[in-house]
Amino acid sequence: MSFATVVWLAVFLAGLGVALLSTRQTLDSATSLAHRFGLSPFLIGMTIVALGTDLPEIANSIAASASDHGDLIVGNSIGSTVTQMTLILGIVCFLGVVKAERRLVTIAGAVMVVALLLGAFLLSDEFLSRADGLVLIGTWLVGTIIIQRRGHLITARQEEIPTTSVWAEVRDLIVGLSGVGLGSVVAVWAFVNFSDELGVPEYATSFLILALGTSLPELFIDGTAIRRGDRALALGDIFGSSFIDSTVALGIGPALFPVAVGSEATFGNLIAAGSVAAVVFLLMSRENHRKMSGAVLVVIYLATYVLVLR
Repeated sequence: MSFATVVWLAVFLAGLGVALLSTRQTLDSATSLAHRFGLSPFLIGMTIVALGTDLPEIANSIAASASDHGDLIVGNSIGSTVTQMTLILGIVCFLGVVKAERRLVTIAGAVMVVALLLGAFLLSDEFLSRADGLVLIGTWLVGTIIIQRRGHLITARQEEIPTTSVWAEVRDLIVGLSGVGLGSVVAVWAFVNFSDELGVPEYATSFLILALGTSLPELFIDGTAIRRGDRALALGDIFGSSFIDSTVALGIGPALFPVAVGSEATFGNLIAAGSVAAVVFLLMSRENHRKMSGAVLVVIYLATYVLVLR
């Protein structure tokens, strides 16, 4: 093993360490804000935390559009959607009990499937225009409002006097999310170089980094949350991140820089919609999900990629 390989491995581990150390602060701040403003942990996870953990996909969308790599946008956005709703959720089920409220899962799942079908329609002409991008971003805004209202995610504000100011909690949340995001980006960057040093085929590297690399923030946040008993926040982040990937991350780049995409993009979106629907049906089948559900989710993940990458 060369010196460069050892260096990249060390940087990779350091990035993972920073991300892991930042998860506790992120979760503490998010939970505190949820109680302070009477927001359910699911809603906090689906909005604030999800936006933070999805920064790599959002940044990639803008950069890829600016450099005219439309297929990279679609692959990253839709690949992350599938990975988080299947593999990441499956891993979380192995780490602890995931409690799924049927009404909430049904509403959030239906909104996400509709968004993916809309994305498939917009991709059918093999071009994402500014209007298409704005429609996708608007879909996220409308969908989030629908989920919040139909899911009854606003509760009573806390009555006790907080020990810290709201600005301190917001600051801690931003710092925590930044740590998770920065650590994950460094880990992904180092892993790419580490793979190159080992001579790993480009296809294998792209498959791992595109789907798994940009989902590291969700894995760290939600894995820690489920072990702490913050089940609603973990499930909210998984649904929220996947919803953002299929709408905002897919649309924000083209909204700034219109871009052409490949003919396989529409098929990928349709397969993703089917996978999400399968996950929703699984979550609706019972309230508590453990290792058995986790295994089924991993199988759905593998089956999806066999179809998409056939």
